[in-house]
Amino acid sequence: MRAVPEDQEMLSVRGPRILAILLALAVCPVVAGDAPRLPWAPAAWRTAWSMPDQKGDPFPLGNPRLGVAEGGLAVATPQGAVAVHDPRTGRRRYAIPADAVPTAGVWVAAGTVVVARQAPGAADQRLTGYELTDGALLWRRTVTVEPVELVEGVPRYIGPRIMVTERGVTFLDRPVGPYTFTSLDLRTGGITARTVRPRDCLLHSAASARSVALVSDCAGRIELASVDPHTLRPDWTRSLPPSGQADASLSLRAGADGYLDIVGGGVESFFAPDGRLLSTAREALARPADAGSSEPERWSRPFRVGPYPELRGEEGLLIDGRRSAPTFLTSLDTVTGRIRALPIALPPTWPNLVGTTGDMAFVRDEDGWIVAYTLVHGPSGDPAPPGGAPLSDWPDACALLGDRALGALGGGYRPGPARRTVAGVPTPKPADCDWIPATDEEAVVSVSVAWVFATAAAAREAFAAMVGRVKQTGRYDPTTETPYALSQTLPRLPSGMLSESIVTAGPALVHLRSSSRRAIRLLTPRLQRNLLARYEPGAVVPDDGPLAARPAGWSFPADASIGDDLVVAGGLVHAGSGDGKVYALDAVSGALRWSHQTGGLVTSGPIRAGGTVYASTFSRIVALDAVSGRTRWSRRTPEASGFVIDGRTVYAWTGAQVIALDAASGRTRWRGRASGSIRRVTPHAAGDLVYAIGPGGVVALDAGSGERRWRFRADGRTDVAGVATTADIVYVAAGDGRLHALDRITGRPRWRSQVGAPIFTGPLATGGAVYVGGGGALHKLDAATGARLWTFEAGRGAHTTTNALMVARGVAYLARVGDRLHALDAATGKTRWISSLGGGTGFRAPGPFTPVLAGDALYVAAGDGELHALDAATGTRRWGFQTGGDIRTAPVVEGGRVYVGSVNGNVYAIRASDGRVGDHAQKHVTPICPTCHPAFPGHARPGPA
Repeated sequence: MRAVPEDQEMLSVRGPRILAILLALAVCPVVAGDAPRLPWAPAAWRTAWSMPDQKGDPFPLGNPRLGVAEGGLAVATPQGAVAVHDPRTGRRRYAIPADAVPTAGVWVAAGTVVVARQAPGAADQRLTGYELTDGALLWRRTVTVEPVELVEGVPRYIGPRIMVTERGVTFLDRPVGPYTFTSLDLRTGGITARTVRPRDCLLHSAASARSVALVSDCAGRIELASVDPHTLRPDWTRSLPPSGQADASLSLRAGADGYLDIVGGGVESFFAPDGRLLSTAREALARPADAGSSEPERWSRPFRVGPYPELRGEEGLLIDGRRSAPTFLTSLDTVTGRIRALPIALPPTWPNLVGTTGDMAFVRDEDGWIVAYTLVHGPSGDPAPPGGAPLSDWPDACALLGDRALGALGGGYRPGPARRTVAGVPTPKPADCDWIPATDEEAVVSVSVAWVFATAAAAREAFAAMVGRVKQTGRYDPTTETPYALSQTLPRLPSGMLSESIVTAGPALVHLRSSSRRAIRLLTPRLQRNLLARYEPGAVVPDDGPLAARPAGWSFPADASIGDDLVVAGGLVHAGSGDGKVYALDAVSGALRWSHQTGGLVTSGPIRAGGTVYASTFSRIVALDAVSGRTRWSRRTPEASGFVIDGRTVYAWTGAQVIALDAASGRTRWRGRASGSIRRVTPHAAGDLVYAIGPGGVVALDAGSGERRWRFRADGRTDVAGVATTADIVYVAAGDGRLHALDRITGRPRWRSQVGAPIFTGPLATGGAVYVGGGGALHKLDAATGARLWTFEAGRGAHTTTNALMVARGVAYLARVGDRLHALDAATGKTRWISSLGGGTGFRAPGPFTPVLAGDALYVAAGDGELHALDAATGTRRWGFQTGGDIRTAPVVEGGRVYVGSVNGNVYAIRASDGRVGDHAQKHVTPICPTCHPAFPGHARPGPA
């Protein structure tokens, strides 16, 4: 045996003793000194797992698609089966097979899975109980559930029609007369009780794990009751403050453990499962923690999910706070009624809390992902807000920019600081700061400290979740993205569009907002640098270069979406925006030459003819000098839908009327009427006729006088999908799958062909042939006779969008058939190549537009906001550029650049050779795993059991 040195022998003997002493010291209270012991409390929610929930149609009566309880999570699939998962790991255990009758609801309670099934159009629902452990059948029962009843457009009953609890299955029956509730035994399906409620009262219901809560409003008299689901007898009742009249704001929410959130009489209150009033919403937010207590804190399970709760004005009602702040799970102190909201790593879209167990919460987001969280306990961090840093550590929002940074916008800004109340405590320093410009011509800039987390890692996780969701569903600006920030364009607000940057550094998450996207681009790098100087001094942020001229390309930020095609001519790029402006940009540098405010949303144009640029709003058409932007004329056209230009005439349409205007002066030449709402106007190349296309057919008007020459009516049950013209024929594609060939002068039919499916693509007339597509197929017909020359089947049921077809150089290009681009031999219809346009996990858009061929490259915009450059001969992908939003403009190739506009407000000039904007290739800073929840890059979904 090997000898052991004496000193090592002593360590080996004493080591266990020392370890035991250290452990004892760690778990025993410290007697010496007066340091108070912090109470044990919920400290954080940690992401346990996530998985995609396959989307399907909403279930009738608002029944849930999934249910969760201790021991199981059951999820309905679009195929009609019910998958049962382990709630702690997300792993699938087994599936309840699909039935001939579609699934209409899923619940889990007390070791039982309850599934509702309902045939389309049927009034009855079939409820079935299964053993949670193995899916064994327990019982079946057919019930009739009351539908929504409206009285003067207002529902008299609000709440689930079927409620499944540990004590039974309760549903709202449908006899004539009073509301009738019936309960079934959870394990046998037998009827256990039945009760009635007066129908002349407003009634709300909600279910917890063991009880059913009912709140009724009878002529302003409000009563709250907790009912035993097995016997339907009240456990207790409480009278709430009367409203004096029917209360439209009345609402009820129940947590799984029986804590109730009730709005009635303009006051929001919280009740315990035994009926005790815990607090009002105002008290719940204002009550501080008991600093002298060392007892473990007792908190309810979460009962709501969303932004940090705030009070609405002077009313005692909770509202969800900043929509772009982190998402929180909110619970109640079961003794004092104090609110505790802990952040979770989920972007604040529209999440839904679908269930809780003892220490877990399950959230389903608007895109159908299920995310499970586990509760972590620790010492209460007061005076720090739960899940965050002490409020004394929150930065001063006004100091995060300062006068020097605002000087980039022209100076003259003054700060408007505002403190915020968080967890009942006001922030010592301003958490919000509105920088007010000196004149109304500039935009307000707002800085808001969304949250300061307990750790930098928690902030990074929340930032990654928000960035992932913005890229998944939103409109963002990829040209300004860094590891610390991302800018997005928020949906239209009553006051217009709003741009926002989400910025993080250290434990802080900050938002920068303004209606000026230029201001956001200029100030975001400055805000990043100031935050990093405070929290991460060694980090480096790229300078604000995207606004500078770049030899490779550029992007320009308009303040709203770019919705119509760009015009590139004479060294200028003209663009119309939803902010009401027409922009003229330098085609090489992207510098703003001029802009013109039209006074309304630019709905059509710009169109350039000669030295004039035309654009229209819903009420006006303007003609501007293309070089200077000076107004040449402006003409009011109420409810104008669009316009086209042919030679010296502008043809505008509004309702059933076509208005011909002199292109030089705007003077009205004539007005002509069609027989219905006009969707578009097509002048003929010969200049003698103008075709007005509406839902019921086509009307040919004389181009000189506006008089009707002829009219073609499609089948009254169908719509007109499209029109194409040649020298002597007008081709009309009807929605019923028929293509009509008409004499362009007389309107008389020459031939008609039935292509089968409704037409979505075309008609496109070229090279002695007509191409039309629909239902996943493309057809080539002889232009003179209508004889079918060939048919290409891309897969029945696939959708081909209008204007996604181009024929050039002997090749027919068909886009967006299952997110693919098909290149077909125009002579034979044989496939030359197929290229995927991606789409992946990105947002979906109506695109793409017609592919554009330039040189040996093909450019096409896909539905995920990416512009693709393909080799025209082989379909090989040369590059792709993610614009950050739906592309609604056809690519324009000019001078070695590809110009496109996006709904995020950007106009791009992309180098055609390599897809670059600026000096570097586009980088995707935060990649999204296509098999993961978009909020958690790299976090894979659970594998099979």
